[in-house]
Amino acid sequence: IKYYEQYLKIDETKAVVYTIVASLYAKEYGELSLKDQIYYFEKAYKLKPKDRLVLHSLAFGYEKYGDKAMANRYYQELLDVNPTPTDFYNYGAFLISCGEFGLGHKYFAKRFETGDVNLVYPMAYDLENKWDFRADISDKTLLIHYEQGFGDTFRYCRFVPMFKGVAKKVVFVVQEELYDLIKSSKLMTGVKLLSSKDDLSKVKYDVHMALLDAPYALKTTPKTMPTPEGYLKVSSVKVKEYGEKYIKPTKKIKVGIAYQGDKSANYNGRDIDFTRFNRLFSLEGFEFYSLTKEVVESDKVIALGDTFDDFTDTACAIKNMDIVVSTDNVILNLAGALGVKSYGLFNKHPNFRWYQLKGENVGWYESVQAIQVEENNCWTTVFSELINLLCEYRNK
Repeated sequence: IKYYEQYLKIDETKAVVYTIVASLYAKEYGELSLKDQIYYFEKAYKLKPKDRLVLHSLAFGYEKYGDKAMANRYYQELLDVNPTPTDFYNYGAFLISCGEFGLGHKYFAKRFETGDVNLVYPMAYDLENKWDFRADISDKTLLIHYEQGFGDTFRYCRFVPMFKGVAKKVVFVVQEELYDLIKSSKLMTGVKLLSSKDDLSKVKYDVHMALLDAPYALKTTPKTMPTPEGYLKVSSVKVKEYGEKYIKPTKKIKVGIAYQGDKSANYNGRDIDFTRFNRLFSLEGFEFYSLTKEVVESDKVIALGDTFDDFTDTACAIKNMDIVVSTDNVILNLAGALGVKSYGLFNKHPNFRWYQLKGENVGWYESVQAIQVEENNCWTTVFSELINLLCEYRNK
């Protein structure tokens, strides 16, 4: 970096050198050098304003820096230079993170053309009957298929019943592990619910779609988000039975914690080292329960993971909690879908779906309040704020 920068004092005409310096800053110093990266990519941009690498880097750089207006500018310029499906997908994800659901989900629909192994269309064997979201299907049977993780299914299943006004019949395929809970919630009244273990070759349908395209097909906006107050239900009898069996009969405030998500997920930075939660365990008047399968080596926490045979059990445990504290994972989405008061702990650059992390709730779920770091992976202030919120709750 030192000698490249000295070279640029002699010769300021080579865009590739500015690009190299910016890339070296990113490699050596990461996000701590965002200003330097942007500075050198801007220099390269002035010399080669149509360079795809430069435009891509400026769009990503400004997005991480928090300047959404500048990020949007360079994303749009990138789309004017022989754009790829990945460019459209990235821009769609960016727009969704800004709360622009309409255009965002339109571009997000390009995800299946990127070649990413994590973004495979669930009905790829039958592309001929894929719904284009424009054709009238009021006399058709629509099959909606889950995609990606459990948390995505919990978050997006709320949209499925709305298609009863779009298609004559609706069929919804969910992961086997989620089937019983979603079925018992009665959310899918009027919808034929199927499990991933069922033989779809025997299912009659006319057209199909992937679940995460639902907001685009329904023209959803943050203001028209359906049932943010919660939409999944679990039997009160089962909740009581679970509580009597596994939850201590004390008057202490019950707090469920989940600190990491699925390791196979295609985005990082959301997990927290369990030892950081030690600050909570000295608070008086609280009782802490672990809601994950991971082994918890602490006598201050009651591990419930081994009591979970399916997500109905998980839901019963969550409903026995007064508060859930979780990182971005399936537990947070399930708690929000159940309408349980929760605090979501978010890193500097969360998954793009979380378009609202300021204020009293996260938009998707009214019962979930976000606490976000100011600097990447710096969780100290997050836990200080969390402690204050827990004490406020206790002192009410």
